[in-house]
Amino acid sequence: MMLRKMLSQIVGLGVCILLLSGAFYGLEKLYFEPHRVPPCVQKNLPEGRICPQELVDHWRDARDPSHYRVVWVDARSESDYELNHFLRQGNCVFPIRPGANLSHLLDAAIERLIRAEQNNECIVVFCTSSCTSSEEVADELRRTGLISAPVFVLEGGWSALREMPYLQD
Repeated sequence: MMLRKMLSQIVGLGVCILLLSGAFYGLEKLYFEPHRVPPCVQKNLPEGRICPQELVDHWRDARDPSHYRVVWVDARSESDYELNHFLRQGNCVFPIRPGANLSHLLDAAIERLIRAEQNNECIVVFCTSSCTSSEEVADELRRTGLISAPVFVLEGGWSALREMPYLQD
């Protein structure tokens, strides 16, 4: 009798665990998975785009790990830039966005952008994850013919940039 009761409890516990795991699986599939950002895989990106991890792995300054060998170009709207941007010692951030002021903003930054290759740096253009202005600005930088450093568009934009170890205290 005692063995039967113990066996019944074990089976009941097994059924509870099975139901609970099914509920967690369903919750994961219905709620968490659709909201999860897929990992960035560099080899799957078109040429000219770069994953944040690629910047961390290949463009971090070996002498100063808190610094990247990057000249940043912020292609977000002026209001987004004014609302939230990063300024740290050693940063080189230029707001360059498409529109009427493009040539003026580009002129203000062109000397530094030209020197990027001499400093063994790349140029990374970013905007919000849903905008296309970073592609337009990167294409314009490449079209000038004056810049020989690699020009990339940051995959994930401003959101990805904020998550990079460089910006975390």
